[in-house]
Amino acid sequence: MTRSTGRRARRLAIAAPLDTAGFLGASVTAWISTSPSLLPRTWWMWAANIGLSEVYGYATGALTGRVVRRLGREIGLQVRIAPDHRRRARWAGAGALVGITAYSWVRGVLRQREISHLVQEEPRRLATHVVGSAAGLGASVGALVLARSTLATARLYRALLRPYLPPRIVGVLSLLLTAATVAVVTDRLIRGRVLEGMIEQAEAANRLIAPDVPRPTSSLRSGGPQSLETWQSLGAPGRKIVAGGADRELIGRTVGREALDPIRVYAAKSGTRSLEDTVEAVVAELDRTGAWDREVLVLFTGTGTGWLQEWSLSAIEFLTAGDCATASIQYSYYPSPLTYLIDRRSPKRAGRLLLEAVRRRMAALPPQRRPALYVAGESLGSYGGQCAFRDVPEMLATVDGAVWTGTPSFTPLWQQLTARSSPGSPAVAPIIDGGRHIRVVTRPRDLHRTYWGGLYEPWEHPRVVYAQHPSDPVVWFDPSLLWREPAWLQERVGHDVTPAMRWFPWITFWQIAADMPLSIAVTGGHGHSYHEEMVPIWAAVLGQDVPEGELRAQRSRHRDIIAAIRAITPAR
Repeated sequence: MTRSTGRRARRLAIAAPLDTAGFLGASVTAWISTSPSLLPRTWWMWAANIGLSEVYGYATGALTGRVVRRLGREIGLQVRIAPDHRRRARWAGAGALVGITAYSWVRGVLRQREISHLVQEEPRRLATHVVGSAAGLGASVGALVLARSTLATARLYRALLRPYLPPRIVGVLSLLLTAATVAVVTDRLIRGRVLEGMIEQAEAANRLIAPDVPRPTSSLRSGGPQSLETWQSLGAPGRKIVAGGADRELIGRTVGREALDPIRVYAAKSGTRSLEDTVEAVVAELDRTGAWDREVLVLFTGTGTGWLQEWSLSAIEFLTAGDCATASIQYSYYPSPLTYLIDRRSPKRAGRLLLEAVRRRMAALPPQRRPALYVAGESLGSYGGQCAFRDVPEMLATVDGAVWTGTPSFTPLWQQLTARSSPGSPAVAPIIDGGRHIRVVTRPRDLHRTYWGGLYEPWEHPRVVYAQHPSDPVVWFDPSLLWREPAWLQERVGHDVTPAMRWFPWITFWQIAADMPLSIAVTGGHGHSYHEEMVPIWAAVLGQDVPEGELRAQRSRHRDIIAAIRAITPAR
């Protein structure tokens, strides 16, 4: 009987008419949700933006309407519309809603085409926008049904408890029971199905040995002949890393001089090996391969899955003619967002432990055998790699240079730097101490001139580059977008971002969040795709400066390197 009563109550609640103020609020937020963000939208990005915006708008509108009605009753204010005017008002309101909705949607589609051109992508088909809008409307209706079902459950608890308990206790207890019910259902759905499914999928992907990824035949690669690390132990990202790159013949032909085979060292944490043991395994591989005799050693901190950017790895190898070694560890096999949510300590520990172990080993070597030490990382790897340092002075005193790409806004070292940037410099490319050691680069030309075209102070060693595109949502995503307009949006600065982008509470947060998953799939030089620019960036950090008269020849060499890397780099 109780179950039957509950089902009947939920049906009545779900079938109740829409709240007028809530409907108006959902309409307004739906119009705003079609406004542009950083990247072109797929159908599901449209759906997420519209659905989440309408949920927010309906809730805000319904709450506002309730407050206004209560205030009206308190002051004795009543508003009545004559019956003959009521029908006209309804038709006028309906016409206005349809007209504004059509206008905002068409304007949103045109803005998406503008964004596509800015990031050098083909505009999406009209069907993408239509399907996404319909899916977003369906999602918001589904959310409304869930919300009304929850409220009906609360009313049912109150009805069941009212005959036995005092009114105040009934209200509190029904609220607690409803919250417990929602928590149990949510836990079973998200943790029991979604989260566990993601973990199982990540584990399976990490174990996968792809037939198109050959085991290295060089002893200078982990997993190859004489390696202390087995091919299977490296994990799927590690196997791709050590199997990739160019050999000395291709490097030599491209740079026009004799080259060496680059060294690539990698080790993965496992259930039987701690992070500290994994770091020691990397050091052992560096010993085995003779990495200490190379000119350059670069320590990479990977993303959550252990992935490293091939463009960055290969740029170093071509620019040094193979006289280099790169090393990294896999501290997790979860995607970066999942890693940050459930295990945010591992990236920080991985970056710090690897740097400390390598520095200890280098300190035991004669000075003439010590290579120049550089550090690098992208995305969550940039966050983890920078967490190896307490502050900026320690970073500059510890390494010979660094390249950080797509740094998340929550990175402590980055927050220290932006706090001390020069007044008047743009948020997308702040000027730090006149650019003497640290330069923020949105495109290669920013290496030598500020974003506005001004001159830096003379560039001294060690050199650090922060590469970040104005259209990279990973860089700009921050929880504060929910309630505060960020400086980079206030300035509306960015060569690949439409100036029509505006900030709206709640809505902009979800727009940027929806931009993130596919941000690495856009054309290189935009979004979270850092490709060709890694060659001039690493050349600058390595100190490969040339006189002004040789700049054209250097650019030609860089173009040859970029063409060679593009030919050997698979799509991610």
